[in-house]
Amino acid sequence: MRIMINGADGGLYYFLSSEMLPAPARRRSNLRGKNVIETVQAGDQACLASAASESAPGFEITAREDFSDVTYLLEVRHPMLARAAAPGQFVIVISHERGERIPLTIADFDRNEGTITLVVQAVGKTTREMQQRCQVGARLSSVVGPMGIPSGIGNARKVVCVGGGLGVAPIFPQLRAFKQSGTYVIGVVGFRNRELVFWEEKFKEHCDEFIICTDDGSAGIKGLVTDGIRVALQRHADIDKLVAIGPPIMMKACAETTRPHGIATTVSLNPIMVDGTGMCGGCRVQVGGETRFACVDGPEFDGHKVDFDDLMSRLRRFSAHEKLALETWSAARRGVTQD
Repeated sequence: MRIMINGADGGLYYFLSSEMLPAPARRRSNLRGKNVIETVQAGDQACLASAASESAPGFEITAREDFSDVTYLLEVRHPMLARAAAPGQFVIVISHERGERIPLTIADFDRNEGTITLVVQAVGKTTREMQQRCQVGARLSSVVGPMGIPSGIGNARKVVCVGGGLGVAPIFPQLRAFKQSGTYVIGVVGFRNRELVFWEEKFKEHCDEFIICTDDGSAGIKGLVTDGIRVALQRHADIDKLVAIGPPIMMKACAETTRPHGIATTVSLNPIMVDGTGMCGGCRVQVGGETRFACVDGPEFDGHKVDFDDLMSRLRRFSAHEKLALETWSAARRGVTQD
């Protein structure tokens, strides 16, 4: 059943009755319904405020920075979301009214400025389209969130925060939160070469130790992030926790590196995702032999229990469709350019 409620602010809010959901989703809905409702209300209120103040729908891109020919940063004005965001959470973004829904981890947020930061890698049709369309002053049609369970900062005394590739940016909020809680923080980040390195000073500001790894050795140490982890392990025998964000194969390698040492290891998973609320089941992952949903049970899980082979297999499931979508969009774009 879909229920429409007239909000006190004049907004219309839609909800699905939990009785219409399968048992697992109904359980999560009952446990976390308040958070879902508050998030929906916050998103609608921010959108209404934006439209009222600037007579334009959507969420304004206030800043952009290109780190490479495929990686770019977008700073988006969304005051309500910025106030609600916490490390480890993500948003569902639609760049234009006919755009695809894509999940993006929140790379930073500024409660005073009312902005969130997203770092995007142009690898498919939608992210490449966004690379062309999303300039300063443009607006994202929809930004829904914050979604997912916030990172558990806890009481770790010494933690290693690892980011590889596109995972470098999303690890920053966790790293900063650990530092603010009084934890000794060792940052380990990996890039292919020096030209792709970004946020170096930003990381150093919140790290007690900072290790850069590059494939070619042009910056920091030559090697993978696992080599950086081993350096940290050699220096410190009292590491309590490791948090890793990056490609699945990288996170799997991080988990296997810490397993012999018995170090608690948290990874942030990036499965295929549609609605982000636990109803579609597209983001299901295997953790400790049980099916979990990354959008509502995660995105962070115990790295020593995640079935990474299953995750990587599922990520390849729609490769042919993704390739066709990119080729079709690229061909259409070339035709427009030629005209």
